[in-house]
Amino acid sequence: MDHEIFDIDAAAEFLSIKKRTMYKLAKQGEIPAVKIGGQWRFYREKLLELFKQTSDGSADTENQNTA
Repeated sequence: MDHEIFDIDAAAEFLSIKKRTMYKLAKQGEIPAVKIGGQWRFYREKLLELFKQTSDGSADTENQNTA
């Protein structure tokens, strides 16, 4: 089992999204994350699970209106 831990930059790159979006999703609890010492950390396997759920249509992450 892969327990690789990403910082915000690596997680954003892994999901191919902007770092600002990654911060927003982590703060809102839409992406599983832990804040340690003021810095966000993400398990690679959890991000991959989230991505798989989203591509299967079983997770509701399409409701992101940015104006």
